[in-house]
Amino acid sequence: MKDNIALIGFMGSGKTTVGRILARSLDMKFIDIDRCISIREKKTIPEIFEELGEKYFRDLEREIIEEESRDNNIVISTGGGAIIDNVNIKNLKQTSFVVFLDCNVETIYERVRRSKNRPLLNNSENLFEKIKDLHEKRQTLYKISADFSIEITSETNLYDSVEKIKNAYILS
Repeated sequence: MKDNIALIGFMGSGKTTVGRILARSLDMKFIDIDRCISIREKKTIPEIFEELGEKYFRDLEREIIEEESRDNNIVISTGGGAIIDNVNIKNLKQTSFVVFLDCNVETIYERVRRSKNRPLLNNSENLFEKIKDLHEKRQTLYKISADFSIEITSETNLYDSVEKIKNAYILS
């Protein structure tokens, strides 16, 4: 069994919500990578994207994932795009049981459609199509990076999902 659990998945899939509950139930520390970035930069994620660009954000994301994944006994909630960087996956796979929260496009759309904190979705003329396109581009990366996948829909029971992840982690 690896020391940590890392949650990957598209924005709005529930990584932070599931991660907090999972960490509490396993008596582990919870780390949200996006929150770490915001605290370090003293800016919101949209401000970082707007003022410094996506490359700056991705470089910082890589650095923080590398730092945090060295720790033990933690649940890490990654950003939705963390998987596009092979270094992130390599760092997470070395120390963490990687769980993919496989959320469908319709559920993601409902969860993020009013959010102003999703810089990759801002100014999209057709938000559903933008989500669908990004989702399709990343889906294979999520799947091949994961040690375990769990399907998430609008009907999914949060606590059942946490129990399934816990059981898979313990048996890993």
